[in-house]
Amino acid sequence: MNIFDGLLGYERLMLICGFVLFVFALVAITAMIVQRRDFKAAILLIVIAIVLMGFPGTQAVKFSRDMVELDRIRTTPEAPENAAKKEQDRQLLAKLQQRAVDNPLLQAQVSDGYRAIGDVNTAYDLASSVLQKKPSFEVEQTLVPVLTAKLNQVQATSAPASSAPAPVTDRPSASMAAVPMPEPEKQREIADIAKQLQGTGVSLPADSHLALAKAYVALEQPDQARANVEAAVKANPQLKINPALLRAVHADNAAPVEH
Repeated sequence: MNIFDGLLGYERLMLICGFVLFVFALVAITAMIVQRRDFKAAILLIVIAIVLMGFPGTQAVKFSRDMVELDRIRTTPEAPENAAKKEQDRQLLAKLQQRAVDNPLLQAQVSDGYRAIGDVNTAYDLASSVLQKKPSFEVEQTLVPVLTAKLNQVQATSAPASSAPAPVTDRPSASMAAVPMPEPEKQREIADIAKQLQGTGVSLPADSHLALAKAYVALEQPDQARANVEAAVKANPQLKINPALLRAVHADNAAPVEH
């Protein structure tokens, strides 16, 4: 972090102007003392400079405290059950979001904060805007939990396209024949989120690979689904895989996944 982190444009300008004015006033006072002139007028410049620097300094202190709260929110395993506390956290995140316009990492952290309190839609909207700017590795890594949560959310709310299973010949694998497929619109949404998650370029955790495996089952891509199941098990050998998912990714000509 640097001195300008979390400051708005006008606050940065106030800080810079205050510092310049403070230095100028000190030089002026020194010159007046040497020349044995009255320097009371220069004292007023010192006061103005302190006022200009004081407000941004106060905001910087508040920002540092808010960042501590943000870390607490992000590390909370579940969204707070207390509705009042959850609303308080949301207001803090909204305030930090306003101060994160030019800071992709802070935007990513705020996005993850929304995810932590259960506001996955807001988290994903912010994450998508950050990803459009080709962010750094650290930013992409911060957004992985957000993309994973959104992918799981969309799949959980996806309605099957039909209550009856499609014919076996319509599927890439017989093992996927009885798996209900989501509506085409939902499939496109799942595909977009899966592409974002897979394209982060970071080493994904087991739960992200598992979400991708389910996504590729819904997209009727058993090879991709199987590869992500294997990656999930490799990342966490103790991971328990849903038998239905294993059956869906087990192509007829492939060996079962070890787990």
